[in-house]
Amino acid sequence: MRRLMPAVGVLFPILYTPLMSITSRRALLKKLLILLAGGSAASASAQPSRNPAEDALLRQIAERRDTDPLIGAKIGSKELFQRLLGRMKTDRGVHAESLLVALGALAGYACQASLRAQAAAKGLPENAVLVSVETKDGKRFFFGDQLNQPLAESKYSVWGLAAAGAQHAGCSALPDVTEIFKHVSQTVGTADFGKPRIAPNHAPHDLPLNYVRSLWPALLPTIQKFCPNPEDWPVLLGLSVQEAIDAGRKVVDPCTALRLVMESAIPMSKVNLAAP
Repeated sequence: MRRLMPAVGVLFPILYTPLMSITSRRALLKKLLILLAGGSAASASAQPSRNPAEDALLRQIAERRDTDPLIGAKIGSKELFQRLLGRMKTDRGVHAESLLVALGALAGYACQASLRAQAAAKGLPENAVLVSVETKDGKRFFFGDQLNQPLAESKYSVWGLAAAGAQHAGCSALPDVTEIFKHVSQTVGTADFGKPRIAPNHAPHDLPLNYVRSLWPALLPTIQKFCPNPEDWPVLLGLSVQEAIDAGRKVVDPCTALRLVMESAIPMSKVNLAAP
């Protein structure tokens, strides 16, 4: 793996808002719509729709992409974060560690899914840029430099965004992400693969793989809606991770939150979701 980029100062979303109710979220979307439309939100939603406010927002996002290529990822990250909160909420609330693991797992897998979608759009096999590795038990995993780019090496990688969010929330000692990569490579094909190494009091309610299998198909339409370009999918998830780290900083310290995210993201970037 290439030398990892430092995370300090990497994008922290200017549109950040902590945990919100449905009413607050709708108010936020309305404000964003007015901001993007220069105060003309009413005219932007002239066409009838099942959700005219959202349709108008998406049109304004499309118009703003030339000047702010990440506008869809910024706003979409908030929508996805709220949808995930809704799916994971119980009568006791949302378990912070489980939310972080779920988002980390989704962010990691988004890196692979992004490369598959980009290859398919070019008429290539989905795994054209992925290095396939088969273990003794017949399971297949995916590696490669191009997979590591959105995961940990590019300007807006999952690691870069998550680490910046943790630092913003108060983390001063980042975990050794290179060591996490090493551990994942060493445990491929074993029972320890994809199990976050974390203290029992911070254990999630389920494994990263189970979160990916259940949540990715359900949330992909939302991701595609705000980010038609698959290259932006990991960015959207990385920004959602920032939301979760900051929103839960009083329950889970940001350094622990970052470890939960990356212990989930790195192995889930390599799984074969098509396998049973």
